[in-house]
Amino acid sequence: MKLKDFHLKTTKVGLLALCLVSAPRLAAAQTMQFTDKGFIAVSGGGQIGSHTLNTSASFPLYDETATVVTTQKVKGGGYFEIGGAYRVYGHNLLAGVTYSHTSSSSNLDLAASIPNPFFFDQPRTVSSSQSGAKHSENTIHLDAIYMVPVANKLDIGIFGGPSIFGVKQDTVSSLTVTETADPAHPTVAAPLGTVSKTSFGGNFGIDVQYLIAKKWGVGGIVRYSIGSATIDGATDKLTVGGFDIGAGVRLRF
Repeated sequence: MKLKDFHLKTTKVGLLALCLVSAPRLAAAQTMQFTDKGFIAVSGGGQIGSHTLNTSASFPLYDETATVVTTQKVKGGGYFEIGGAYRVYGHNLLAGVTYSHTSSSSNLDLAASIPNPFFFDQPRTVSSSQSGAKHSENTIHLDAIYMVPVANKLDIGIFGGPSIFGVKQDTVSSLTVTETADPAHPTVAAPLGTVSKTSFGGNFGIDVQYLIAKKWGVGGIVRYSIGSATIDGATDKLTVGGFDIGAGVRLRF
């Protein structure tokens, strides 16, 4: 027998032996069942992603029209969530509900065209930037969860479903113009006002749970959620949601 043929046959025998040894373990993993009725989960982490919000408005001034446009980057931020799930079908399918909160703040850039009080059709351009434009999302996720036990103490939940977003967003609510000694440079004040909207979207992700006691465990979660909200004065809908990455505790029951 040639050495090359010997190595080939040896390799085939080794692969066959590995398959025979692994087959019972794979079959057992596929038949493992989630034996608890459900769980409660508390997690914290961060939301990754940012979205741009542009707004525009106009109002009468000196028998002409003043205009103002704003731009701000709505960033992700820290998030907290609490939820639970209950087995509703078979041994592995659960129905879950989760409340999630995330918030952040960003800078807002403003550009305004202000009519001249002395001359028609000679507007003055004013630009400014201010910090502290707040954004928050209070979200309810309604999910179907398929729990897959992959080891004696390790379970993976694959989930997805609709999401309800309660969005609060700071935008420029009004504009106050104060004339100065230099007519070319008026002072502009743009106080922020909060707009509240409710919108709908969806989410999906993975929740990994590892038991460190009979009913207590730790877990990690990755979720992607997406929706959109119509903000007053915005030139386009604001995209909400993003990637949530977090960790926390799990209580089985």
